Amino acid sequence: MLASRSHAGNVTKKRLRYICPECQTNALLSTFFRHNQRKRLQASKPTRLQFRQHGKRFSTLSSSLASLETSQAPAPVDTFRDITLGPSATPRSSSSSSTNPAVTSDSVIRNHLRAWSAENNKKKRKEADANSDSPKLKRLSVLPNSLFIEEASLADNTLGEDEELGAGDLPEVWEDVVEGGNVPHLDPGDLIWWQPGKYTAGAGRFARSQLAIFLGTLGWQRQYLLSDGRWVVEKSVQQPSPRFKQFASQQEIDQIRKHMPVKPLEMQATDFEVKMGYSFAGDTPSVDSETLITRLAQFIDEMSTWRRENLALLDSLYDRIADEERYISLSYEQVVSKLLAVKYSEVPPAALFTIYRTLRRKHVAQITVLKKTHYPSATVAIMPKRLARRFDQVCTWAREYQEAAASAAMGKDVTGALARNPLSSFVAKARRLILKSRTLRSPTTIGSLGPSSLQATDLENGKIPVKENDEAFTEEDKMFLEFLWDCYVRYPPPDNNRNLAIASLILRAIGAYPKLRLDQNMGCLLLQELGTLPPWFLRSDHNVTLEIPGGRGSHELTRVYDDADRFCHKIGLSKTLDHGLLVDSMASLRQDFGHLPVYCIDAGETNIREDGFSIEPSSEIPGAYWIHGHVSHPTAFIDPEHIIAQRALKLTESVFHNTYVARMVPDSFTRALSLRSGSPAITVSTLFTEAGDVKDIKIRPTTLRNVIYLSNAAVEYVLGKPEYEAATLSLGPQAGLPPKSLQQAAPADIEKARTHLSDLQRLEKLLLAREESRRRSVAVAPDWEVQGSLSTQSYVHITGSRFDEDSLFRSQQYQGDPAIRITVSRYMRLNRVKEMPQYVTLTALCGDLVAESAGKWFQDRKLPACFFGSSYAADFPPAKLNKLARGEHAEYPLGKLSSSPIPHVHKSHQVHLWFSNPLRRYPDLMAHWQVDAYLRAEASGAIQPGDPGDELQLPISKEMVDKFILEHSPKMYEWAREISRNERKHWITQALFRAFHFREADLPEVWDVNVTSVNSTRTRPDDSGLRGVLLPFNVYAVILASNEGWEKGVKYRSFLPVKLELVDLVRKTVVVRAVGPPSETYTQSGPIHITPNARSRTSDDAEASDAASSE
Repeated sequence: MLASRSHAGNVTKKRLRYICPECQTNALLSTFFRHNQRKRLQASKPTRLQFRQHGKRFSTLSSSLASLETSQAPAPVDTFRDITLGPSATPRSSSSSSTNPAVTSDSVIRNHLRAWSAENNKKKRKEADANSDSPKLKRLSVLPNSLFIEEASLADNTLGEDEELGAGDLPEVWEDVVEGGNVPHLDPGDLIWWQPGKYTAGAGRFARSQLAIFLGTLGWQRQYLLSDGRWVVEKSVQQPSPRFKQFASQQEIDQIRKHMPVKPLEMQATDFEVKMGYSFAGDTPSVDSETLITRLAQFIDEMSTWRRENLALLDSLYDRIADEERYISLSYEQVVSKLLAVKYSEVPPAALFTIYRTLRRKHVAQITVLKKTHYPSATVAIMPKRLARRFDQVCTWAREYQEAAASAAMGKDVTGALARNPLSSFVAKARRLILKSRTLRSPTTIGSLGPSSLQATDLENGKIPVKENDEAFTEEDKMFLEFLWDCYVRYPPPDNNRNLAIASLILRAIGAYPKLRLDQNMGCLLLQELGTLPPWFLRSDHNVTLEIPGGRGSHELTRVYDDADRFCHKIGLSKTLDHGLLVDSMASLRQDFGHLPVYCIDAGETNIREDGFSIEPSSEIPGAYWIHGHVSHPTAFIDPEHIIAQRALKLTESVFHNTYVARMVPDSFTRALSLRSGSPAITVSTLFTEAGDVKDIKIRPTTLRNVIYLSNAAVEYVLGKPEYEAATLSLGPQAGLPPKSLQQAAPADIEKARTHLSDLQRLEKLLLAREESRRRSVAVAPDWEVQGSLSTQSYVHITGSRFDEDSLFRSQQYQGDPAIRITVSRYMRLNRVKEMPQYVTLTALCGDLVAESAGKWFQDRKLPACFFGSSYAADFPPAKLNKLARGEHAEYPLGKLSSSPIPHVHKSHQVHLWFSNPLRRYPDLMAHWQVDAYLRAEASGAIQPGDPGDELQLPISKEMVDKFILEHSPKMYEWAREISRNERKHWITQALFRAFHFREADLPEVWDVNVTSVNSTRTRPDDSGLRGVLLPFNVYAVILASNEGWEKGVKYRSFLPVKLELVDLVRKTVVVRAVGPPSETYTQSGPIHITPNARSRTSDDAEASDAASSE
């Protein structure tokens, strides 16, 4: 079982002492330097914020393990000694002490205070642990089927909260690193209110949030100068703070950075050949930092002054920005503008930082501030005023209930007080519902109920049988349910506040989880046992900052989304799917493509086809060919102000969510404009030679007459591309036969593809030639190693519907579980970048050509659009990246969006424009509107063909594109991360949880884990510190040490054979133990096709308990 944090240890590491690159002293500075510095400090006028020049350094590790590595580092030292916090620990020499007694006295006092502070904090932590529920009982595998638990027979303790740090360890598909669009948040010299990372804060126990100047990035680490005078190097974490641009000059930054490490700080565990990074802090000589520290002190004075002058405004902040009925999500800029009724750019920096501090400190129960990836500023989630008032009443009832319990303990009669308190009736009702729930499902301590003991042999249309409980919730009950949901389920979770303490009190009053830590896991479990939350609930359904149709924080989007659907229904489009019901604004300009075959190659089961391509020889240049990329043409029927276009802007792209698809444009509109014979299209035509050299580019509206549908799998088969073995995991009825490969095609589809083999082969040959031509056009082409699975697909067979907020107020018993189908690549592949075009689909290669050609067409005509590109980091040019060995630190090109053309170095494109997916991606729509406007102007004679269009009245201006990039484009990355990636992990861990702990399927005895990192601290005594991903399902794995020491000598990206010990649904992780030596290749071979057990699962709770405790 897992060990508690109180028993956590550390991984032994090799130490390299840090030598300052500038002054050649260690991190604690030399005696001579301090002596001179003290004189300067005594001579200068003291500031209000006097920083600690010689403060003890802190890191993510204990003081005995802190070390740095720089290019000037001496030979490593194999052993460590604790740094004593007494007078003897001071690095000052005896000669210095004798010549300057004041310094010695000050040092003794300072070190004494530090030692006292450390011991005092340690004492407080021990007291807090003693008063809390036993950490040994935080997580059990399965609770006994009894409401009041006298003894806990299983002791499974908590995992360390390190799974977020390992999120980057999961292999992602090629191009994922650049698909999101990078939005830089900080520039060197910017001032922020710094929040230490969780490992930085836990290191020296005195790291605190404060003003900090961003100094720059060093590899995966960020560097700051803190207002207390120290520099900090820590893992790049998102800082939600506003920023004061260019608070420090580049010259001032250089004066500080010359005393800092010159490469990322890393350690290497003695038993593993895997490096790990960590955070660190050191002192800065005042001769170089005094100017900035003084300026920081003055800025704090300005913040204090602004706060005193605007106390009334700050006190009313929540009332001014909150909605009465709904959760709202605003950017920090919107919060400030709404509060002060002025433009954000006009607000003084001191006000920006003071408002931010007020949000984080004064309104923590009602306001949550978080920094989302790829959003330029913080996102602020705000509770509705109605709920704030209701929650205040819940807190009052809970306190009265607690006081009554205290009075009862003293022998007083509190019968009447308890009878009048609504919490009493809620507790009684909760107990009845929990007892009823435990006849059907076993509760677990990882925040989820186990599978139902009643399993249907067939899910009719994916519908899970649901039985309504007899209990009805009163209005007061609903207040308690909303309160518990807000504390334990709502995302983003609230910061620590009084409501969480009251929620724990309610859990304790119910009494269903004695001797367990009453945390978020138990709160989620309670709501599931009450029947108000399905056991497989998705976080995205409860994310108040995620704008998705029907979501809690998406009321305006939901309105526009439904209005667009109603428009299509009103004109009859939803019945006929006939684009003739709409007016084609480009009809007079369309060119008929006659009987030229147009190939739409996609997944065989899809019914939406928005792009295809054709090929024909050139009549002008012998041996040259035209390759036409045909794309659906929705902009010919709607303008940017149309209700369908408004819906597209708010969604930014189609969202594939849980059990339904939220299409960017209405489904009937999408189907009507899907490519087929007779469809309108916009065609990008590229003329190039067999060597891949482009000779001409055209874009024109067209009509297609001979559209041929082919399946991807069949095309890859007839082209002779390698097949990738599939691994599958299926639970529930209707499992079906597992596919042999990811590209498995039906015989009929293969025969159909064979009839067009000559065209397909010529297309592939020309497109690959174009790939090589691009590589020849750059000085150094990218050719580093790319790792990742070919494909991961998850399918949940359950009736789809939008999330219903009112389900929180209905008690239901789910008498079945979703049927889950997971299909992944059995083996991950390793390829060089230059090899990737040989493995991607023909459709992807054609899409690249369309993006490149459309971008060049726009660039020549100076048309603004949403261009996509990527660029190299300054310290990692392509020549360096290409030579890096596996496991070496690297910074790969990051993607970004721009309203003007930029290179896309990852693909060796000089310009790249999203163009071929206008039915599911808004930037493509913007590009199509621009083309339509230009071609109409060209046809009317307003401009000559090929002339610049910057003087035209275009539907999309450069300012509109910039606004989209800033305000809307981050959603596109959020969909990929929050919806696609997280939900995929959710269903995989759900399936593994049911199969492993409840024996719904027979799993392999031994798995492969690909080792990706090592952590500095252990979550339990037998935690090896190694982290990796469980293959082939790519689940984050915590690796336990074996008695034989199999894991010793493991390298980065080694394959390690392991056995499963725990599946953690909350953290989407697995806990495994090494059972064999590491290898450079897979240790396990053979097919993996996991299917449901044939035997029916009994409802005997003892059996479920045995299954879950088998580890």
